Amino acid sequence: MRLDIPTLAMVTVFVTALLGGLLVFAGLQNRAVRALMTWGGAFLLCALGVALVAVRGMVPDWISIQFANVAVLIGLGLVWVGARQFDGRETRVAMVAVAPLIWIAACAVPDIRADINLRTVTVTTLSGLVAFAAAYEVWRGRSEPLMSRWPTAITLFVYGAIMIARAPVTLMVPQPAGEYQFTASVFYPLLSFATLLFSVVIAFLLLNMTKERTELRHKTAALVDPLTGVPNRRAFLAGAEQMAADPRADGTALAVMLFDLDHFKSINDRLGHAAGDAVLMNFAATAVRSFGDGVLFGRIGGEEFGAIMRVSNLGEALAIAEQVRRAFAVTDLAGDIVPTVSIGVALENETTMTLAALMAAADRALYRAKAKGRNRVASAMTSEDGASIASADGVLERREWRKLPATA
Repeated sequence: MRLDIPTLAMVTVFVTALLGGLLVFAGLQNRAVRALMTWGGAFLLCALGVALVAVRGMVPDWISIQFANVAVLIGLGLVWVGARQFDGRETRVAMVAVAPLIWIAACAVPDIRADINLRTVTVTTLSGLVAFAAAYEVWRGRSEPLMSRWPTAITLFVYGAIMIARAPVTLMVPQPAGEYQFTASVFYPLLSFATLLFSVVIAFLLLNMTKERTELRHKTAALVDPLTGVPNRRAFLAGAEQMAADPRADGTALAVMLFDLDHFKSINDRLGHAAGDAVLMNFAATAVRSFGDGVLFGRIGGEEFGAIMRVSNLGEALAIAEQVRRAFAVTDLAGDIVPTVSIGVALENETTMTLAALMAAADRALYRAKAKGRNRVASAMTSEDGASIASADGVLERREWRKLPATA
């Protein structure tokens, strides 16, 4: 089947411009994502460049050759800029001019200006390198769980590879000297179709990547406490259920800690809610710094927080809780705020094997810590005389546990 080249060129220009307009429209609707407007401008410039190439012979050569390729190179550069904007990296817009300036300088060389093959090698190599740079920027953000990020990076890389591969092919199969009509090029139908396909695919991927990020942030916002930045009650309980359902064969036991900030209501009443918010944020930051990996920590309501982790024995859990208590007691807060926290600890054993039982046991321990004067750690397995029962390697044993002081 023979392709009608003028029709193919017109369709390529129309579709690319339409996609550019769609991206701009999406950017106007979602101004929080600056990259959409940038990508829309990139598509519109590329459409302009393709259109000017298509009318070669009907307009001066400096328009259909030099200016047309400048538009395409700037458009590809804006794809790179948009990728950096999308991931919040500093954008040096002046870098977009590097490839077009190299192209203009190359066209100033008489031998290159007069030889369509040398011009083709130059512009396709520059286009490929810019596409590689854009693919790299998209790939750099791979830690963000967006499904569309990988195919976007791969598509940009493949397009760059095709552009660069065109250079040696052009040298091996040169176009006849003096040919300036685009219809004379045996590569133009393939390149035009490839551009059309690339435009459709990359526009879809960019829009989908933006949509995925919006959905991810909405989902994250629903699971994160907006004040402290830690998981909220819903996320904490869901994560705790998952940890409790995951059996371990390494001899560790599940430990639950419940934290309650002491005299928090009086801080709000005396100093205002701004001071109370500062205390909540400070405690959350202190706890996160004190915990190691593998600890689920979240705000479960008001001034109450929870943590769940796996430990070797009760002594380890108590030591971790005491570390958090001491770290919070020495934090520097404005005014006359003296921050303290009461902590209840419960360890998985023969009588508390379910998450609900562990939470209830930790809550009883927290109540005991507050009843005994606050600013202390209490275990669900602590008796009234200060002795405790600790479970280590499945063997129950009694040991004396030194009562923690009321202050750090």
